[in-house]
Amino acid sequence: MKDKVKGLVIGIAIGTMLTGATAFAASGTNIKAVMQKMNIYVDGTKKVTSDAITYKGTTYVPVRSIGNSIGKQVGLQGNNLYIGKQPIVKMSENKAIEMVYNKIKKAAISYNLHFVIDNDEADRYTVWAYEQMSDHTASYGYYYVNKATGKITTWDFVAAKEVEV
Repeated sequence: MKDKVKGLVIGIAIGTMLTGATAFAASGTNIKAVMQKMNIYVDGTKKVTSDAITYKGTTYVPVRSIGNSIGKQVGLQGNNLYIGKQPIVKMSENKAIEMVYNKIKKAAISYNLHFVIDNDEADRYTVWAYEQMSDHTASYGYYYVNKATGKITTWDFVAAKEVEV
């Protein structure tokens, strides 16, 4: 058990350091690092092979590889990394609709928009905003509400990517 906890702590520390190294490298400073495949063992048993980076004598491996090797779920929500027990989602469908309405309130009032949950995924709700016309329904847009963070995004067709509202 102590080895598993030790491995978990090492994995978290490595992940934290890797993030710092990436941010440092992104500032324009060149670094020399070695990319290699690394076998991960837990209690003497090989669990997984993962990509690793060695920089200045320290080896960095992805936290997900460590978590999976010890049988723990890994989740990233906002700026928080969870290994093992994941946070309980407190976002309801009604709250997601209310948040989208408040984000686009001016348009919602102007176009008399209606809102409905179109999809309920594990980590987010899809909220459909639409206008009911006399002879058809006009879609205003689809909005994605992250259940853990409340972050609202939509699809930008011009940029061909999801963007924050």
